[in-house]
Amino acid sequence: MGVCLSDELVEHYLTGSCSDDERQAIETHLSHCEDCRQRIESAKSTMADSRQSDTATDATAKQGRTIRPAHPTVSMAETSSPPTETHIPDTGLESMLEGYEILEELPRGAQAVVYKATQKATKRTVAVKVLSQGPHASPRARYRFEREVELAASLRHPNIVTIHDSGIARGQYFFAMEYIQGKPLDQYAQAEKLSVRETMEIFNKVCSAVMYAHQLGVMHRDLKPGNILVDTKGEPHILDFGLAKFVSSSEQTTEETVMTSIPGKVIGTLAFMSPEQASAQPGAIDVRTDVYSLGMILYRVLTGDFPYAVDGSMLEILRNIQETEPTRPSKIMRNLNSDVEAILLKALTKEPVHRYQSAAELQHDIDYWLKGLPISARADSSIYMFRKLLARHRYTSTVVALLLVIVLSFSYVSFDLYLTAKKAQRNAKAAAAEATTKFSIDENLSVQQITFDRFLQVWDAENLTQTKWFEKYFRFVPEYEREHKAVLFWIDKKPLAEKVAEFRQELGKSEPCFTEFVIAEYHLRYGERNEAIQAYRKCLSHGADLPKDQWLTIRAKSRLYDLTEQNQPDKASPAVRD
Repeated sequence: MGVCLSDELVEHYLTGSCSDDERQAIETHLSHCEDCRQRIESAKSTMADSRQSDTATDATAKQGRTIRPAHPTVSMAETSSPPTETHIPDTGLESMLEGYEILEELPRGAQAVVYKATQKATKRTVAVKVLSQGPHASPRARYRFEREVELAASLRHPNIVTIHDSGIARGQYFFAMEYIQGKPLDQYAQAEKLSVRETMEIFNKVCSAVMYAHQLGVMHRDLKPGNILVDTKGEPHILDFGLAKFVSSSEQTTEETVMTSIPGKVIGTLAFMSPEQASAQPGAIDVRTDVYSLGMILYRVLTGDFPYAVDGSMLEILRNIQETEPTRPSKIMRNLNSDVEAILLKALTKEPVHRYQSAAELQHDIDYWLKGLPISARADSSIYMFRKLLARHRYTSTVVALLLVIVLSFSYVSFDLYLTAKKAQRNAKAAAAEATTKFSIDENLSVQQITFDRFLQVWDAENLTQTKWFEKYFRFVPEYEREHKAVLFWIDKKPLAEKVAEFRQELGKSEPCFTEFVIAEYHLRYGERNEAIQAYRKCLSHGADLPKDQWLTIRAKSRLYDLTEQNQPDKASPAVRD
């Protein structure tokens, strides 16, 4: 507590109405703040004088029951002063609370006293909660008491304590609620030696009750084992809504107004507080705060321990709540089910965005676990804990990451070399196959070219017998289809113009180079020089579109050279072939 104490906090400390956590924080502050120590001593002297005066004035008029304060006042030397006594008015507590017969006092809290009583009209046993300071209570205490009545009375659930009656009797605030004969959840689990499954079954009902309250817009904000009583039938009951508030409330409440005078004020029982509560930021608190507290309770009940240290100074505890990651429960309970551990760790996630977003989600996973179904926390928890593990062990993670990069790099290079070798092997095989195929093609082309060239020589020699033999040979060999058509073109007796038109129609589109070469050879055979030159040029204009036509273009170029060479006009004669 880095700033000096407010007047109201001093008053609560002197009257014993502050909680244990508040008192510890105040005493820590007083140990190093001289100004606040003097204020406390001065206020104590004033209160002592006032008490003596009031006692002398009212000695003959006061009688009745004496109620001890929630906490004794502690001096600067950390020794307890005599308890401050609060006197019930002279008519007694029972006369104040007409209709109730007080049976016994139950364990009290910081702000109120609880009595076991009988409601005379209904003859039922109830628990009567009375504001300890009565009409002298602070505005904040009265506000919290009234708000507890308002919120708890709005809830009707079998696992939430029911409010039967409330009011103010002669300035004394009180309300009567359902009396639960039972034990706090952690004590009950220990006494009954509950198994993990039995604990989860009870906790499933607790989550169901909190979920119901959240659905009605009520946050408890002080969930802890002591506020969950388990009756003799094993049914849990949530009580003590003194710190509860409406989720959707946008008004500036009395509590929030009081809090402005207490910088860094935290609300809730310290050990079960959420990180956002520990950071003293009211705006960050929502239903996920109750989810965190539920996770703390379940962790405590299952393992018998806390997920991090909750002893020491208040500042150390608050720091642990906000920063220290929870110990994996499996380190405490070695045989703990991994799904249960995942549920706990997700509920205890520091960042609310990664936590269960509602008590309904938590209850859903617990219910699914009880039924043997997959839970949603499993994958999310694993990913989140892996990220946290890397963040906590940065050096080790860096070394492991570097080793992983080296291994992956070596694997990549090795795999790349392997692929390169395989590719080279495939390319070599493909090249060999291509060379073999090309050789086969070239061989076939060479035979085809030599055969056709021999036919030209026979035809040029006007050897009719051999010409007809080639015609029959070309007809029955599929590879010589075009050569067969060329033979028919040459031996056909039709007029030349008609033969040329038909020949070009049959082969002109698929074999333009060969077609024009055959026509040129025909013209050359019969001494038509100019027509031959034109046909040879057409042959060259089409180019060697096919590999088998390359030799035709060479022959065509040779013929043109012979036909167009100067001073040799006779080249068009048949003798040129020799």
